[in-house]
Parts: sequence; structure tokens; C-alpha cells
Amino acid sequence: MIIGIIGAFDKEIEKIIDIFKLEKEKNCKRIIYKGAFKDKKLIVCNSGIGKTNSASITQYIIDKYNVDIIINSGCAGSLKSSVKIMDIIISSYVTYHDFNPTRIMNFSTPDNGKIKADNNLIKIAERILKATNNKYLIAPITSGDCFVTDNVLRDTIYQNTEAVCVDMESASIGHVAKINNIPFIAIRTISDFSDGIDNFEEEAAKKSSEIVSEIVKKI
Repeated sequence: MIIGIIGAFDKEIEKIIDIFKLEKEKNCKRIIYKGAFKDKKLIVCNSGIGKTNSASITQYIIDKYNVDIIINSGCAGSLKSSVKIMDIIISSYVTYHDFNPTRIMNFSTPDNGKIKADNNLIKIAERILKATNNKYLIAPITSGDCFVTDNVLRDTIYQNTEAVCVDMESASIGHVAKINNIPFIAIRTISDFSDGIDNFEEEAAKKSSEIVSEIVKKI
């Protein structure tokens, strides 16, 4: 089995690289790390921030490495007051908040704009989080090409999508995975309240990568 793991920047994949002792792919235009764990091959990527960067790296590893599973690891901003910093979100589905009008998204993206994560991967992630007593939700995640740093935009995104957190990559990764019939899941740890105030990006990125590493071991 070949597992592709995608983070948007170094902190979102550093722990995975360290745990599995991965080596950087040489003479490659993209930032790719390779290695193995038991009978699994690992392809770990730094995609860069945003939907286009993450979509392009997803298609790249599908085409070049024939990955069987895609996992997105990273941090996200909360869209609900009940979703706290360092809570972990397992994607039930991913969607866009900046694909307007919504009626076009509904017929131009998989699953009518609510791109479903793989049920088996969700179950594996949930078992791990239960066993480690982490606070988590299985819930929608939304993505768009902007940093959400004010309350008005945050609340509008929640009202329009009903997602519990926001990032800039998971929907495009899920979109590309789904149209290629590749099972995927996004694991996001809350780093802030999408208000431009407190930000625990590094700690949240590390937490997600630790959870993703445990998922790899259990697949």
C-alpha cells in the first residue's frame, strides 16, 4: 500500500518525517519525502498554502506514485465557539466556502459540493482518538483562498457551510482525490478562533501530524 500525506507547510509534516525517518526526494520540482513503515510506502508532501498548490500536488502524487490513500494533515481555524483550540477535527466531508454561487459548486464538484471522506479512514482515526483521550469531532471542514481573521467573515462562512473549521487546502485535496477514486481523509487541529488574535499554529500542526502518524501505523 502507498499512502500519500499532504501538509501545506513544513510544520504540518515535520513530525511525520521524523517519526518514519523519511528522506527528501532528489531532483524533484516539488517538496516530497519518501520512506516506508512495515509493508507501507509513504509519500509525504509540502504542498504550499492554498487550493491550487494543494490540488496540484495531490494530482502529482496520484500520477507519479500511484498512491492508494491520501491523508491531509494540518491546522485550522474554528468557526464555532464550542470548537476549542487543540480540538481535533476528523473530516466527515470537505467543502468550499469561496466557490460561488453555491448552485454551480453543487454540480461541478463531487458529492454535490460536500465531498465525503472515506468511512474506513474515519473509523481508524476515531479509534485512535478515543484511545488517546483526545477531544475530537467528526464534522465538515471548509476551505478557501483566504486567511479568516475577523468575526464577521468567520460567522458568514459558518452560516453558509455549516463546517466547524476552516483551512485553505482540505477541500481541494479531497476534490482531486475523489475524482481519482482515491480514499481520503483530513485531520485538522484547531489553532485559532479565526479572529486574528490567538494562534497556536505550531502546536496544532504537531498534534495533527502525530495523529496522522498513528493512523498510518493502524491502516
